[in-house]
Amino acid sequence: MSVHIIPHGRVTEHIKRGLRGHSSVEYVHLLASPRFLETSYELAEELDVFGYEVNVHEISAFELRSVVDTIVSIAKEHQSEELYINITGGTNLMAGAATSSAFFIGARPYYVLEPQEDESIDELVVSLPAPRQPLTFDLSDPQREVLEQLGEWDVNGREGVIGREIGEVLGESAQNISYHVGKLEGKGLVETHPTGRRKEIVLTDVGRLYLRWTGGEAG
Repeated sequence: MSVHIIPHGRVTEHIKRGLRGHSSVEYVHLLASPRFLETSYELAEELDVFGYEVNVHEISAFELRSVVDTIVSIAKEHQSEELYINITGGTNLMAGAATSSAFFIGARPYYVLEPQEDESIDELVVSLPAPRQPLTFDLSDPQREVLEQLGEWDVNGREGVIGREIGEVLGESAQNISYHVGKLEGKGLVETHPTGRRKEIVLTDVGRLYLRWTGGEAG
């Protein structure tokens, strides 16, 4: 059985075409902004008739983390099922966030074309290449500890973190922290910003997504 995660806006016809183009669909998760929640619930009633188990999720159409966090939360509920993400509808930000999330969680993104003549459903549903397994990073235990500490502070809104502060919490030297931060920065999980004589360390969106997916809960 498969799970389909579908951000959308006003138009929903492509959603039905996309589902018809896949077999063994069991769960459908619709993601909509407050403006189109009513549309989402109306569609959910239609899809329920065909035996799909449908859930509606409210997201912000213009906030990357709202879309990504919702998709990751859904994926964590269905880790044993095959995941698909329809990236056709919604704002450009929603489509971009959905595509990025698909690569990270190992889902299969697809796009549904508008019919022009007498194309079959199979011709209209275009699958994009994606990894079969979630994207992971080979982190050492100390690197993971540094990332999780940054994630904890990020959730609490703390800014301007420097390596010495991380070292004080983790019982590591500033030199070791600098080494671990360099490795994390090389993987795109953190960024460093020199401000005068200080070098501030911040999580990237990829770092937040990694913690969210692996249980570190950043954001």
